[in-house]
Amino acid sequence: MSSDWTVVSLREPDQLTLIEAMVAAVPELHVRQAADDSLLELLDDAGELQLAIELPRLIRVPQEATRLLAGAQISAVPGTTVPAVFAPGSGDPAGQALWWQEIHVRDGVPQAAAHAESLCHEIARRCDGVVALPQGAGA
Repeated sequence: MSSDWTVVSLREPDQLTLIEAMVAAVPELHVRQAADDSLLELLDDAGELQLAIELPRLIRVPQEATRLLAGAQISAVPGTTVPAVFAPGSGDPAGQALWWQEIHVRDGVPQAAAHAESLCHEIARRCDGVVALPQGAGA
């Protein structure tokens, strides 16, 4: 079983941004590529998988993000720009393309959820985004 965390952002979480976010949020974890380079796996010193990070995907219709995340608790990072689709009254989100990135956490792994929360918020901070928390997680 796993928990899925999602970052929805205005700017693409490119490779350099992801590396900077990982160094800032989870410097104790090691990185390896998997699934034909479409997935990054973060491992602890014992080689146990902590997180799996999918490549970001472009969403051209911002309302799709709210439809797919209906009912999810959304966590914004103080001081960052929140995508208009998640900030009612802040403007028309219709033309605002978004980036969607999923981070998967295997349940039952100590510290994995804390690592995911820290990493997701660091990515959101760097890319002007929000974090959709998995069901039952707190901000």
